[in-house]
Amino acid sequence: MINIESQISTKYLIETTIVPHTAFDNATQRIAQCLNYSDEASEPIGIALIGESRTGKSRLLEDFECQHNPTRDENGINKKIIRVKTPSKPTVKSLVELMLREIKDPIFTNGTENSKTIRLKCLMNKTGIKMVMIDEFQHFYDKGSHKVMHHVADWLKILVDDSKVSLVVAGLPTCKTVIDQNEQLAGRFMAPIILPRFDWSKDTQREEFIGILDAFQQIMEKYFNTPKFSNQEMSFRFYCATGGLIGYLTKLLRQTVWDALDSGDNIIKLKNLSQAYAKSIWTHEHPNPFDDAFSDQPTEFILSQIQKIGAHEPEEPGSESATIKSGRKRRNKMTPSQILSAQ
Repeated sequence: MINIESQISTKYLIETTIVPHTAFDNATQRIAQCLNYSDEASEPIGIALIGESRTGKSRLLEDFECQHNPTRDENGINKKIIRVKTPSKPTVKSLVELMLREIKDPIFTNGTENSKTIRLKCLMNKTGIKMVMIDEFQHFYDKGSHKVMHHVADWLKILVDDSKVSLVVAGLPTCKTVIDQNEQLAGRFMAPIILPRFDWSKDTQREEFIGILDAFQQIMEKYFNTPKFSNQEMSFRFYCATGGLIGYLTKLLRQTVWDALDSGDNIIKLKNLSQAYAKSIWTHEHPNPFDDAFSDQPTEFILSQIQKIGAHEPEEPGSESATIKSGRKRRNKMTPSQILSAQ
């Protein structure tokens, strides 16, 4: 049994755990370089962090910001980074208010668009902001109208130009469309950082995915008895359940921990992982990668299909599919069970 004090700390065990990997570390290093050399740059530096959903982009930005927490001295708060998440329908008003609120302006809703922008620039200068992070940047591309929010993108470019700060944007691959269609904005950006899913067919990525499983197990073993996550059979089950996406892996392990806490049992078995998978992964049918009868033989077909778990096909402005307002076909997300049942 797990005591109450341990249960409270264990509840957030997975959410509070970050297991860095090569792509994560490389991305962090490039963003850090962007921040460290922003003062000496002749013009603002821009960099885009791009990847599929659930590859860890938001978590990376959050972790980087936490490494540069605000400090206070006799002159007030010193803050290096503003990090905000783009609203689903961004406007200058909504974005400037989010940034004012993030910088602790008590009257962030007051004033006109122009006066808020002036106030934001003053506060950024006063607090020592060196970098602006915009998450979910793909929302600058409106999927409904298939248009880029050029007015908001132009405002953002002028803001970083006038404030002489670095700009980091993160989001789905449609981020590239937003940047490509704004020539002046594109001119500020360095080569993008790609945060990919793990590919089982590539030795180094497979080994790294297994290493991440092993790291999570070592943390969970402080509270639970678990199967060996990193052996060949179990690691492939995890890969088939998650498609190599870190976000899906953390969802699955989080649910496993919750179920164990609720049951009061510190022993996690294959059947518990099967139940956690059924609860945590959206819309899937049997077979389940954690079923006893599951075949752990990675075939070329299975590996190619597993890569489609959680994937989507973005529509870009001007594409044939983007011009069809109704009846257009979209590639459905494939769940692990649908893929495995196609064997």
